[in-house]
Amino acid sequence: MRRIGLAVAVVIVGGALAVGAAVASAQEPGVSRVAPFEHLGAPRITLPDDVGEGPMRELCPDGTEMCQRYWDYTGFFVRNATIPTRDREILILRTAWLSRGDYIWGRHDVIGQEAGLTPEEIRRVTAGADVAGWGDFDRTLLRAADELHASRFVSHPTWAALAERYTEHQLVEVVLIVGNYTQLAMFQNSLGAQLPPGFDGLPAEGGH
Repeated sequence: MRRIGLAVAVVIVGGALAVGAAVASAQEPGVSRVAPFEHLGAPRITLPDDVGEGPMRELCPDGTEMCQRYWDYTGFFVRNATIPTRDREILILRTAWLSRGDYIWGRHDVIGQEAGLTPEEIRRVTAGADVAGWGDFDRTLLRAADELHASRFVSHPTWAALAERYTEHQLVEVVLIVGNYTQLAMFQNSLGAQLPPGFDGLPAEGGH
């Protein structure tokens, strides 16, 4: 009888653990943001006295070859991207959200609206591809950003869906845009880039 009771207890406990794991798995988001950290309230490096407010560029001065080349590279995707501007902004905003890029979010909240995204759509970026309201191709863009963030790889189904609308050059561009803004978030977060007055950073419910 004791053995029977022990066996029943094991089955019950095992079943409870399995149910709990299933519930927990169902509650987990498809992709996780980077680990939380406390955003810096001031730049970490010494800046000239006359740089004014929001001196992001002075964190890597144009006077050095390294920074000059970096700004040429990162600015290219704003000035010269060939995918539609609205598509680009979905990729950038999702990357900013996942990377906790406060400065990027603040700037591209504004640029995204200029590109045709509504304030509601920009807020919805934080919820990802699977919430109601997105068109099929918008979901594909969000999934591309998520996959590059989570595994550094665009899955075959997502790549095929992008290829229905984009040229091969533009497919490369998608990967480089997400990679660029991931790196830019590292730079701005670590060096303490401060948003100028009048710009809002990441939504408060996301935390830092």
